[in-house]
Amino acid sequence: MKSYLVTLIVCCALCFAAGCYSTQTQKKFVIDQVGILDSLQTEKLNRLYIDHERKTTNQIVLLTADSFYPDSTIEDYALHRFNQLGIGQKKINNGVLIVFSAKKRQVRIATGLGTEKVLTNTIAAKIIDSIMLPQFKQQKYFEGLWKGSIDIIHFLEKPENKIR
Repeated sequence: MKSYLVTLIVCCALCFAAGCYSTQTQKKFVIDQVGILDSLQTEKLNRLYIDHERKTTNQIVLLTADSFYPDSTIEDYALHRFNQLGIGQKKINNGVLIVFSAKKRQVRIATGLGTEKVLTNTIAAKIIDSIMLPQFKQQKYFEGLWKGSIDIIHFLEKPENKIR
């Protein structure tokens, strides 16, 4: 029995080292708490965020919510959830959190300390106002989130916007 257990542990360790258990495909960067996205939309956004992380190490997370409890504002809620989820690489602080509430008609792009040096609040507000909100006003929530995410990614993948 002891040799069986040792063999099993060694096999699992070798398989993990060889990449049999890919953590990349198991990452969830879309947290749709209210169910506004279908499974294909969720997977499409998740794949977009995974591919961006592979290219840049930046992490983007999308979170949908009906309320901002226990916080009273979307800004406080985004900050608390950002820290709670540990978005971005610890030493570079290169995370982005998109919080969207269709019920409250609010959206926020929150950034880590490293990310905010390039993706400023002014730029985030322009993405929200010009790309996301026109879609949301037509109740095209996925389209607004998708187009906003694409714009964030295109901006962050420009060589001059590399987060250091």
